[in-house]
Amino acid sequence: MSMSTSSSILGAMTIRIDPHVCYSLNDGADQLELLRATSHAALDMIALTGIGSIKSFDAIQRDYDKLILLEKAGILSASDGERLVLHRELRTRSTILPGFTATSSDGLLITALFPADTTTISIETILQHLGIDGIDGSTKTNAGVICALINAANGIAVAHPKTSADIALVHMLIASGQLHAIDRAVVGIDNVCILGGSGATTIESIGSSFSEVSMTSPTFESLRELVLAHTHSAIRFISTPVRRWALHQLLQSTTDEHIVQFLESKPTDMAMHIAALANIGGGIILVGSEAGVVQGVKSNDKALSAILKAAETITPIPDLSTEVVSYDQLTIIRVEVRGDAAPYLTSEGRVLVRRDQQTTNATPAELRALCQPTRADGADLDLPRSGVSIVSTQRRGGIWHYEVRDLRTTAGVTRDRAQGLWDYAIERHETLRDGSANLDEIKWHGQIGLWRAYIQGGRPKYDLVHRDSLGVIDHIFYGVSDWGLGTQWQHLIQTYAPQLAVDTVTFEEESAPATVNASNTTTPISPVFTQSTTPANLQPAHFPAFQGERRARWRGRGAITRIWRDESQTPFFDLLLKTKAESTDDGSEIQEYHGVSRDQLNQAWLDLINVSKPRTGIEVVETVQDEQGDKRFIFRNLRNEEVSPHPWRMNDIEEGSIRQYAARMHLADQTFDEESIRWWGNIGYMRPMRRQVDLVYRDENGTDHIFYAARRDELIGEWHDLLAEYDDIID
Repeated sequence: MSMSTSSSILGAMTIRIDPHVCYSLNDGADQLELLRATSHAALDMIALTGIGSIKSFDAIQRDYDKLILLEKAGILSASDGERLVLHRELRTRSTILPGFTATSSDGLLITALFPADTTTISIETILQHLGIDGIDGSTKTNAGVICALINAANGIAVAHPKTSADIALVHMLIASGQLHAIDRAVVGIDNVCILGGSGATTIESIGSSFSEVSMTSPTFESLRELVLAHTHSAIRFISTPVRRWALHQLLQSTTDEHIVQFLESKPTDMAMHIAALANIGGGIILVGSEAGVVQGVKSNDKALSAILKAAETITPIPDLSTEVVSYDQLTIIRVEVRGDAAPYLTSEGRVLVRRDQQTTNATPAELRALCQPTRADGADLDLPRSGVSIVSTQRRGGIWHYEVRDLRTTAGVTRDRAQGLWDYAIERHETLRDGSANLDEIKWHGQIGLWRAYIQGGRPKYDLVHRDSLGVIDHIFYGVSDWGLGTQWQHLIQTYAPQLAVDTVTFEEESAPATVNASNTTTPISPVFTQSTTPANLQPAHFPAFQGERRARWRGRGAITRIWRDESQTPFFDLLLKTKAESTDDGSEIQEYHGVSRDQLNQAWLDLINVSKPRTGIEVVETVQDEQGDKRFIFRNLRNEEVSPHPWRMNDIEEGSIRQYAARMHLADQTFDEESIRWWGNIGYMRPMRRQVDLVYRDENGTDHIFYAARRDELIGEWHDLLAEYDDIID
């Protein structure tokens, strides 16, 4: 990708996207030509938004899926193999989004963008529902309904207002929270993001206009979060072709030490600049311009030959890539210099660097720094602040012993003694030792890499790796959380985690919720016994067909069985703790603590109690009463955390919609009935349906949160495990 790092936001990067490519692949056309054009245009992301059709995106996806199938079957021909390699290479450079363009019954042109992994059948379902004419993209459906359908499918709705009537309609759609962006700056509309593109109908015009977006992760989800939050400053529409714009940016960077401009010169002069850039880590040379003014080169072949001859005079020879670029009918040679084997010496034995926009001799201090050998043992690595690593292994008496580094170092751990994350780390380490681990899965960024991303306990975890200067893996960190990571690790995860399949891993933690005493050893918490207060009497069940139940939710050696409130609504907690003993078959005994108060809980117990909201369903955040005495509802969409911009009246909510269901159930749940719920600690579910379910979460304050119409197939972490606990998983 052609992403550049932004200094304004920690970990942010700038991507270039053409969100409006209307080019249509004809039958029999080469799909790779479209991918090549996207890569050549230096775009990180494009959306194929055909007129009332997703034909082009479908053609590319079908071709790719066919090649994958042939590869798995072992019958991939040589030509198909080359095609698949090119598919994969081009897809790593640019993300292709599906979408379509439609004209509503009220005359507004709307572009729909969807995530790259959206199935074509789901988009075709929307097109069929709208009854869109594939010839001109017109539909008899109004703009509000079109935007609502796009929004419900987790898409982005972009309007193309042209008339005063369009502008008035756009204002209404923005107020309703359904419209996310417009394609260009329009007088009178200043409260929505501008996300414009080329509208290209030919290969050559792709990227002729585009948008630059600054965000923390190069994903559709991050883009959608920006437009939903109306983060105007993070998106900039550029009406210049993307390659010209990129070159223009370089030409204006006359004070950047890593960018050198000069007219055609002798190979010896070029060698000086190449060596200097390599010694400061790399940079860009523009041959044919000076001080931002393009004069062009006389002969492409001669200029390229001089550059190669110049590089061959340097020891060691630096890594170069060259590109011929047209600019206002003149030609510039763009040379990218990479340097990872400093110091680089010219043929005269000089060590040069870039300083104060000049190529000059290295100072003694700079020379010492360049000659300092690269630390190959990773001792200067910015270590993650969570997770575990295997420090050393030793085989004694036929049994492998491991030194596991956690927040503390625990030596001599054997496989049968290891628990939780330690056991997971040792298992992964043994697959590595036995040669059965797939290291091709690692996503590398320099010497650090991301091996695996997974969900454990409802939280994202990562297996991270480090390799030395020879490419040998010398550090592996298992089960790392994303908190407390250095900038390089954060950038690695933000860039590559979206590309990995995310598993759900369940295991007991290696230690129970604990407190730390002054000697830095851990002891299980023992809540002080209090006199249990009898909970308030429960009301009769509203849903007799579904029988409630209660089970303890364990995490490690600690568990919560329930949270209840006394007559004053003060929350109390019933807890379990498994302690080591010889009195039971598994060497442990369970202690029960009833009626523990909130102030007796340490952070470890609170971490057990607190569960992240599901990423599916809808929540009624608040109900208010209007001047007429009618109830109005404020909703939160749990997919994107979007909160209703205004309270909804029941009569204004679409009949049969999820909002209407949530509003009606919220009114019914005012008299909360615990016997209708299957509890797993302080989370539970009720009203189970085949595809969805209503979830309940009681927080540390004893407050109940209900998440309506959560899709079963989208639940992860402990919400998924809740249904599995009651064997209520439906295939």
